[in-house]
Amino acid sequence: MCIKKFKLILLSTLYFFSLSILNAQTSNNQNTSLKFVTMDLPPYGWIDKQGKPHGIIYELTEEIAKRSGLPYTHKIRPFPRMLTELKIGKADLISSQAHKQSLEAGDKLEIQHYIDVITVTKKDSNIQTIKDLKNKNLIYHHNASYKQLEGLPNKITYIRGYKESLITLYNRQGLDAAVFSEPAYYFWKKNLRLSSKDFGKVLTIEKNKEQWIFVRKDLPNEIRTKLKKIVEDIRNEGLYDSLLKKYGKD
Repeated sequence: MCIKKFKLILLSTLYFFSLSILNAQTSNNQNTSLKFVTMDLPPYGWIDKQGKPHGIIYELTEEIAKRSGLPYTHKIRPFPRMLTELKIGKADLISSQAHKQSLEAGDKLEIQHYIDVITVTKKDSNIQTIKDLKNKNLIYHHNASYKQLEGLPNKITYIRGYKESLITLYNRQGLDAAVFSEPAYYFWKKNLRLSSKDFGKVLTIEKNKEQWIFVRKDLPNEIRTKLKKIVEDIRNEGLYDSLLKKYGKD
């Protein structure tokens, strides 16, 4: 009887010991398998009709993922969903400017790259400086605002996509200029088979605007440190500038 009890206790102990090891391994995999998300907004991130991902930020973030040496997934999501997933822990790392929503969703880790904000003027508009935008009719990206232009426009037309903004500026009368992130202008100009001759002067509204890597608030410090160094290295190597040319910059 004692021997049977001993065997039963031994088997039970071995079972629970094995279960604890399995749980520990599962927990460890969850902690070291990273979830990267890029926003769905060409030219920064999108999926083509064949299901292949593309984009400047997608490629930059994919490089971070590869250099991490850890298992990872990398998905493209609409911007609001991307922020939600970071906030609730379904994403570990995203790229965003330091908007209020981004700051609430996660922690700033490191600057990924710098981006210029520009105004593309209508052909023959004779707009030469930012001051010349006074009382002009401008196109802004959906929900955008620009401190440098406050008090200048006569009317602002908000358009959701950069592609639509460029088409509207090119085709519609009564509009004088449109505000773009620099990569978006070059990308859509090339894809729409337009040229610089189809528009007026390009003015820089804000130079070197910071694009940040954000991580989830409870991401372990050792992983943060590793990713931060990778982001710094990629930025210093100039990969962003190479991708600008790849995606359309003259």
